[in-house]
Amino acid sequence: MRTPAPAIILTAAVLVTLTACVPTAAAEACTPVVPTGEQASYVDAEGALLTEPDVDFPTPLTSRGPQQAVIVPGDGETIEAGQVVDLRVSLFSAETGDLITASSYDPESAPVRRTAGAEVDVLAEIVQCAEVGSRIAATATISDVFGPGRLDPNLGLGDDDPVVVVLDIEAAYLGKAQGSPQLGRDGVPAVVTTPDGVPGVTVPDQDPSDELIDHVLVLGDGAAIEEGDRAVLHYTGVLWESKSVFDSSWERGAPATFTVASFEDDPEGVVPGLAQALVGKTVGSQVVVVIPPSLGYPEGQAPATIPAGSTMVFVVDVLGIEE
Repeated sequence: MRTPAPAIILTAAVLVTLTACVPTAAAEACTPVVPTGEQASYVDAEGALLTEPDVDFPTPLTSRGPQQAVIVPGDGETIEAGQVVDLRVSLFSAETGDLITASSYDPESAPVRRTAGAEVDVLAEIVQCAEVGSRIAATATISDVFGPGRLDPNLGLGDDDPVVVVLDIEAAYLGKAQGSPQLGRDGVPAVVTTPDGVPGVTVPDQDPSDELIDHVLVLGDGAAIEEGDRAVLHYTGVLWESKSVFDSSWERGAPATFTVASFEDDPEGVVPGLAQALVGKTVGSQVVVVIPPSLGYPEGQAPATIPAGSTMVFVVDVLGIEE
């Protein structure tokens, strides 16, 4: 039974550790959410990393709570709680071995994206303390993966049905801006963030500038964005005039990836003023950008949430650059 990947897999899954390797200091300091377990160690998966795996395990394979086992150890960084992680995932019935659903393994397609350690689902929990480049097997139940009562009953799967997850860890990014705080600036909205990095924006009670303004609030020490890069960004967009939020990746619970170019030149790009402001900014930085109407949406092309002639304010965390 195979169902469209985004319909199911983008709401969850689980993880494990099997192959022995020498742990790094970061790995030793990290506390996994999903423990290593015997049941998960029975799962084997052949094929190149980030390609659809050929998976084999004895059936029926019962679940004794979420367990994980590493099939292929990664050679990348150890993922800490709060980091953003991109995955390719396959989910199987542990009773029959049949594939239930899978994400796309096309490198041009969007990966499954999770925040390590988040309680949203077992996928997010599995990747905490894993290494980038790993292939991991996990055993769990439908409820562990999707939450109780959340899967379409027409699929014929119950909350307690055991499942096997095989996931490949493609990349990991910062979870929020990290760097050196910078001084504020007159005429620029003030930003205060929660411990999780979610910003609150206070727009000054004055007329906005007619010029593009970008100001670095936190200076990161990562690579600098070049025009045309695919940047992983958390952002909030606020209308200067009404002081209301019109868009926020934080509210959706996951950062977005954009091409740093004007959407007039690239359909996957951003508004011209934001593209101009982001070029040269470094990974780890938080930037506030004030975009005048002349560098925003052309007349008649703005979303319904943005009135014509609006000045837009963006607070952006630069989390990474896709390779």
